[in-house]
Amino acid sequence: MSRGAKRSTQKNTNKGPIYLEVLVEEESACEALRPLLQKLTESTRTKVGIRQFRGKPDLLKKLPARLKGYAASRRRGEDIRIVVLMDRDDDDCFSLKKRLDRFAAEAGLISRSQNQKSFHVLNRIAIRELEAWYFGDWAAVRAGFPKAPAVIPRAYRGNPDAANGKCSDAFESSLRSEGIRISSKPEWGRRIGPHLSLDGNKSPSFAAFVTGVREILNS
Repeated sequence: MSRGAKRSTQKNTNKGPIYLEVLVEEESACEALRPLLQKLTESTRTKVGIRQFRGKPDLLKKLPARLKGYAASRRRGEDIRIVVLMDRDDDDCFSLKKRLDRFAAEAGLISRSQNQKSFHVLNRIAIRELEAWYFGDWAAVRAGFPKAPAVIPRAYRGNPDAANGKCSDAFESSLRSEGIRISSKPEWGRRIGPHLSLDGNKSPSFAAFVTGVREILNS
């Protein structure tokens, strides 16, 4: 075999990068997830792109076309894997997840719900809002806001996903109780995101997100 042929064979057997596309509702999620995803992908051949939309309705409206575009890129040989993160808010979690999975199927992509061992799309829902993840890791909150209360509000001390009401309002109220008058959600994400631990968060939806990202990277 010639040297040129050897070089060609070696080139063809090398694995290219994984392109992990993460779609989120808004800037606050983008800010919180950026350092988290860096931790999850730091030892992999992954290039991460976080795409933010103008809220949940905008993401739902544009998601089908976006997924079809990703499907076309995969057919061209690009190793694109997609994570969709959305707040549950007051929606029925099962119905919302089913809708997201249907979008993936219609685009010709395999979601985790279809095949847990080999899939292209991970749909994850923050319950009820992303701020529940902050309540689940209060050490990260205090690292980002040293003056934050030492004690978590009673309703969020167990499973923060199970608390009633708007998590974002409760979180802002907690900060204000100690004189922290920062109501910007993106600023919350910038301050807390770098300190979020991959393990030990009390929010089940956070744990499901981390587990799912690890799985899709190994899928």
